[in-house]
Formats: sequence, structure tokens, C-alpha cells
Amino acid sequence: MKEAQQVVAEKTSSLEAEAYKTKRLQEEIAQLKRKVDRMKKIELAETLDEVMVEELREYKETLTCPSCKVKRKDAVLTKCFHVFCWDCLRTRYETRQRKCPKCNCAFGANDYHRLYLST
Repeated sequence: MKEAQQVVAEKTSSLEAEAYKTKRLQEEIAQLKRKVDRMKKIELAETLDEVMVEELREYKETLTCPSCKVKRKDAVLTKCFHVFCWDCLRTRYETRQRKCPKCNCAFGANDYHRLYLST
């Protein structure tokens, strides 16, 4: 009986690790697709100004919280290292929605911290 439980625990752990790797690879694929799209836009753009304006918009989008889409990212979940605004993470914690909005990784009170980006 104990052997079966141990085998199940090992398989579960292995499955979770593979699911985590799969999620990371999917994120990497999405990032590479965005890079390809950016390169295509550069080829099709008539002026360098258009390219710069588009890149500036993309960088601003990168720094904006993906949850509320309003505030700047200033907090990190240390379990999965996804970044959001402090208010979104605090609200999720206080309303007992204690899972990452991106990957559904569970987090606790000590798993989210302020993030300071210097200019």
C-alpha cells in the first residue's frame, strides 16, 4: 500500500513539473510570436517614426498590469514570478482569490512583494 502511495506521489510530482514546463514553453512561444510580428511590422512600416511609436506603445503595454490594464506593474509573485500591480495582488489576496491571474499558481501572504523599477 505504501509503495502504491509513493508511486502516486512521484507521478503527481512529475506531472506537476511537466505542466509547469509546458506553461513556461507556451509563454515563450507567445513571446517569440510577438517578436516575429514586430519584425514584420518593421519591414512593412514606411517610416522609422511609425516603428518607434509602435514599439513605445508595446513597451508601455509591457509595463502595465495585465490584470487591471490601468496601473503600472509594481509587485511580483515569488511562486511563479509573474508581475502585476500591488493593488490587484492585494485585492486578490484579501478576497481569497489566492491564485496567479496568469498561471493559477496558488500564493499566500508572504508570496507577493513590492517591485521597484528605477529609471
